[in-house]
Amino acid sequence: MRETLQALINLQEIDREIFKVQEELKRLPAEKQSRQNELDKRVARHTEIKTEAMKLRTRIKEIEDLTTTQRQRMRKVENEAAGSRADMALLVAYQHEIRTLKREISGSEEEGLELVGKVESVEEDAARLAGDIEEEKRVFAEFAANVARETAAATAKLDALKAERKSRMSTKIPPESLALYVRLLAAREGMALAELEGRICQACFMEIPTNQVVRVARGSDLVQCPSCDRILYSVA
Repeated sequence: MRETLQALINLQEIDREIFKVQEELKRLPAEKQSRQNELDKRVARHTEIKTEAMKLRTRIKEIEDLTTTQRQRMRKVENEAAGSRADMALLVAYQHEIRTLKREISGSEEEGLELVGKVESVEEDAARLAGDIEEEKRVFAEFAANVARETAAATAKLDALKAERKSRMSTKIPPESLALYVRLLAAREGMALAELEGRICQACFMEIPTNQVVRVARGSDLVQCPSCDRILYSVA
């Protein structure tokens, strides 16, 4: 069983490196996607702001058209009122309509001025955000290029490690021991074995019962840590 344990230790050395590289290959695209999502949110927000500005500009134009029509109507009513001074009832009606039109024009102009100030502020926000987005796109492009280079390097390293692992795979490892090792490798993030120093597991730092310490020292079978389940070995 000592040969089996040593073969597993040799395999563990390479598998820990493989696990690290595989984690890196997961992290790189995940981080790239995360940054892409943030950039997409900024672009979407910029589109929303531009749409808001466009709606405000449309409303301002509607107000301008409305006040133009109201002024034209008021001038017409004023002319009609000037020609109907003999008819007091009609004159009063014209004067009432004129006052109403003046109030409506004044209200529209106030709304228009408020909207002009608002649209200018919104368009300034859009311009600032557009500048920020362009800079973020530049930074993201550099980051994406780095990710591509790092991914290619990690992939090449992983291929080399897998080749090395194949050469280290020993026929001295029984199928049931290898199956246990592989299961622990996946469950314990690339670390299926743990050194036993004294009575302490160096993976979870829990104290091991004396009888198991003795079994590890004898090396007659594979002993698992009762706390973290890793296969224990001793270098002493």
